Amino acid sequence: MKVKLIRYGSLISLYNGIYAIAYGVLIFLFSKVFIAEYFRNAPVRWFFFSKTFPYNAKLYSYLLIINAFFIISLGIFIIYLSYFILKRKDKLAWVILFTAGILSWAGLFIMNILLKNWVLMALSFIGWVSFAVGMVLPINYYIRKEYPEF
Repeated sequence: MKVKLIRYGSLISLYNGIYAIAYGVLIFLFSKVFIAEYFRNAPVRWFFFSKTFPYNAKLYSYLLIINAFFIISLGIFIIYLSYFILKRKDKLAWVILFTAGILSWAGLFIMNILLKNWVLMALSFIGWVSFAVGMVLPINYYIRKEYPEF
């Protein structure tokens, strides 16, 4: 039963990595739509802001594209470590993946809450919850697993 839980948890986190890559590509492809969504609650709309302050608007666009590449690299990281855990059931890899993934997905979720972007907030919440489920399933195995003594 423990091996099945490790396998299910690793597969869920592996699919979460694929989801993160798709999420980053979605942000990259529809960056203009998401920037307009960020400016929905601002006193100035994105169209007027980009025409009035073109340099600052370009910086906003670059920041969103950097965010997309960060999420894509997070997805690659999650896929790599999930595959490693799936093959070797390594405790240290699980701890690194657990810490990095929970903090990254939670950071994305909180950032989108603060910026009031409801679409990206929902997408990052789905990513955070699915990653947490994938990490919590095999937690009993990794808590009880001891390192070999030399």
